[in-house]
Amino acid sequence: MNETTMEQIIADALIEQDEIISTQTFEAACVLTTNNGLVVRTEDGSEFQITIVQSR
Repeated sequence: MNETTMEQIIADALIEQDEIISTQTFEAACVLTTNNGLVVRTEDGSEFQITIVQSR
């Protein structure tokens, strides 16, 4: 498994939650980083960034 696969698994799991309105990869959201990750937006207007780093 790699970071991109884990990114997709997490995005799929999050979007099934009622409170989550969107997930985007860092690349799609134009986050300036070389890490993989997700920008998660919730229905109350909160936004979270989840960084995914493979340790092994």
